[in-house]
Amino acid sequence: MRPLHPGRLMTDRELATVLALARRRGGGLVTVGHGRDPVSTAAAEAFAAAWEGTVCAVVSWPPVAASWLRQACRFADGSPDLWVIADDAATWAGMGRRLATLPQWRPNRTIAFAGLASPDLPALVGDVDGLCGAGSDGSSWSFFDGDLHWSAESTWN
Repeated sequence: MRPLHPGRLMTDRELATVLALARRRGGGLVTVGHGRDPVSTAAAEAFAAAWEGTVCAVVSWPPVAASWLRQACRFADGSPDLWVIADDAATWAGMGRRLATLPQWRPNRTIAFAGLASPDLPALVGDVDGLCGAGSDGSSWSFFDGDLHWSAESTWN
């Protein structure tokens, strides 16, 4: 495990699952986005360093902004195969609401680290059906019909 922030860890299994999900979804060209806290920044950097395809952009956003329009446009731009997000649900909510207004961003082409695995995410952001990600234990999760569903099956091995 990598200690990234007091009280919270990003595990090797979590990173491996995010990478495996990205490969399974056919990602080659990805855009990586992250909150500006140390945990999210480190997770995004770890993904970008390990990704075997092309990272077309790395975009960060603050937890509070007037509209997140600039960051959302940069994140959604460029027609990547996939988007990868490292952030917590509460701090990503504003950015997520802004992304949901952009027709080029698709939650079903988005993979996230464990921080977005919150059953409250649809209430905070809106439609996130298809968004999937990794749990810290290497499990995977996804949103379907507005609900968070976990899979105990590991995708990292």
